[in-house]
Amino acid sequence: MKKILEFFKTNILIVEWTIGYFFMLWFILKFIFNFDMFSARYWWKFFHATLHGFGGFVFGALVYTALPIYIATVITIYRKKEPIIKIPLFNKISSFISLLFSKKQEPVAEEESEEQPIEENEEKKAEYPDGLPAELRVPFQRAKNHLSLTGAVSVYNKQTTQPLPSTPEQIMENAEDNMPLPVDFDISDKLDATDDAIPTFTDINFDEPVKEEKLENNTTKYLESKNIEYETYKNFVATDKYVIYEHNDNDFWIMDDDAWFAAGKQMENPTHELIDIAKQNGLIPVLYLQSQNIMDIESAIDNFESAGIRVVKSLDELN
Repeated sequence: MKKILEFFKTNILIVEWTIGYFFMLWFILKFIFNFDMFSARYWWKFFHATLHGFGGFVFGALVYTALPIYIATVITIYRKKEPIIKIPLFNKISSFISLLFSKKQEPVAEEESEEQPIEENEEKKAEYPDGLPAELRVPFQRAKNHLSLTGAVSVYNKQTTQPLPSTPEQIMENAEDNMPLPVDFDISDKLDATDDAIPTFTDINFDEPVKEEKLENNTTKYLESKNIEYETYKNFVATDKYVIYEHNDNDFWIMDDDAWFAAGKQMENPTHELIDIAKQNGLIPVLYLQSQNIMDIESAIDNFESAGIRVVKSLDELN
């Protein structure tokens, strides 16, 4: 009973519509068709009578469609939170009555002030996905807006910057405080052969090729153990059939469409480049989830597979 009362209190528009709807229905049936809808005797006659002519057709259609129309209108009011029929006269009468009985402030303003925080809270809830920890809300919002993870520094943590000296006396004073003057300015013309303090161009060899660091992860170790030939490009490993990206970070990650990020970490979504490399070389894109500490991992896997990426939790699944 309490739940029903709370429902009617929070949905007062449904109560008003119910009263008005059944009053108008009773008025039409009573004064046009001489039918009292609140009398059981009239209903017994209705179900045992035969309707004839246009009047009987209209009366029967009105009675049989009254309940479905009421249900449809109540559902519409409940979803939109506004009345079906807006009568300006009723609004003027209610506002006039509220002006007569209000002493400090208008109740309309109170309703607006009460509705605004609710809407703001709903908008704030819609900004973050379900199950997002509180400590990751700020990184999530900054990643959404394509901002860096290091935000503005608090005024209490800012380093104080001293003004630049403007006069020669101040310059000399700062120089004396920061760097002591040397006692002897004599510099030897001969340098020791073993002294490497001053580099020369002979130390740089432009003919030597630049050595790139070879990618080593669980995927490369697995392919080497199986004697499978592969090539690496950035963080991708390509075989004659697959191009594989391995996710092996054990931190809690949020995999958004634009970026992936964890606490203090952010990176662009690598699956876009994974798909491009696979299309250019005619390979199958594979995402190897060696670490599965991911928020809402099932829906994330569904999104990857819908984009054409094969998701595996073990490299043995590729055999």
